Amino acid sequence: MHHMNRGVVLALWAATLVAAFGAGRAAAPPGAISAPEDLGASIRLALGEGDVLERTVRTADLVQHLDAENLPEVRAVYDRMLTVIDQVDIRPFVAAWVRFDPAGALDHTLAWPFATKREYGVEAAMLGWAQRDPLAARLAYEQAAPDHPSVRRTLLIALVAGWVHSGQEGLDRYIADLPPSSQETAAGTAIGALIRRGGPEATLGWVEPILQNEAYGTKFKRSVFRRATRSVTRWQPERGVAWATAHAGEAYAKDGIRLVAEQWGAQDGPAAMQWLRDQPHGELREQAVREGFVGWLNSDARSAREWLNAQTLTAFHDPAIEVYASRLGDRAPERSVRWCERISDPQHRNGCLRAAAIQWYRVDAVAAEAWLQQSPLDEEARSAVRRPPERGKRVRRGADPR
Repeated sequence: MHHMNRGVVLALWAATLVAAFGAGRAAAPPGAISAPEDLGASIRLALGEGDVLERTVRTADLVQHLDAENLPEVRAVYDRMLTVIDQVDIRPFVAAWVRFDPAGALDHTLAWPFATKREYGVEAAMLGWAQRDPLAARLAYEQAAPDHPSVRRTLLIALVAGWVHSGQEGLDRYIADLPPSSQETAAGTAIGALIRRGGPEATLGWVEPILQNEAYGTKFKRSVFRRATRSVTRWQPERGVAWATAHAGEAYAKDGIRLVAEQWGAQDGPAAMQWLRDQPHGELREQAVREGFVGWLNSDARSAREWLNAQTLTAFHDPAIEVYASRLGDRAPERSVRWCERISDPQHRNGCLRAAAIQWYRVDAVAAEAWLQQSPLDEEARSAVRRPPERGKRVRRGADPR
């Protein structure tokens, strides 16, 4: 889960909203909030409130009184206002409806004519249903998904997130049996929901039995390991390090060091780089240094540059230098070349020099040619540097006003 996709974020956000709604309902003593005489009219007034926080609080209080008897009048309000309301309005209503009629809530929202609103509605319906009865919700998903391909992924994400929040077993087996494309989505959603629900230990507690289960294939194990390692390291870097180290050498955990580095580098670059120095030399460490430095450069470019400038450069720094030289390529190609020259590995150094020189030749052919004549690049590489850019690339570059 390096960057959680939009669907997963929405599902987890919705899970929190529905859980909070349910908790508030359970905590309120019977009769603490009296139902208005005309619930539909009261909700219509609340939905007209301009302040989003006030509107959410008011509608959430009101839909707690939703039941089978007053559902038609309230549903009519939401259907009539569908074009002007948003997810913060839709989700509490559907969450309340699911409490007593999950199938009706899902069927009705699937029929909504507006794609975005339909997505919000069916996600809330499936999520709430799965929290209460994941097996029934699974059956409903399998029946609805083939006829509604536009929301199939949304339904799956909501099913998995709700299943996690239900606390019931069987989710790992269900995900393992999914097709590969759906399996990736489901595994990411499950781990995101687990992190949100119980933190790193809850996540690892769910993943560990999967990794130890011989019935599950390496591909599935690799998927959950990668996502769990990223998520846990993002929350607690030291825990992520311990977790990846404990599984080092396993077929599903070959890139554990890289996964830790990419997350830890964005949070604490110096600590991540110091940890990486102590790792065994080789291609895996090179990849990890590269990913860790990318994360650091993206989150705090100044400190990353200062660290690199202050180092006594060795082969360990080569991947970081390549990343930094590449970033300089467009705006300072001559500086990019100078950094490439400091790479110790000849093959990587020449590859970096060629890429940087191409950029330099485009902005100052005379200076670049003077350097090229005495450079370590062979004639084939020099010819590639002098070759005019492809027409499409030239057009795209010229289209950027910067």
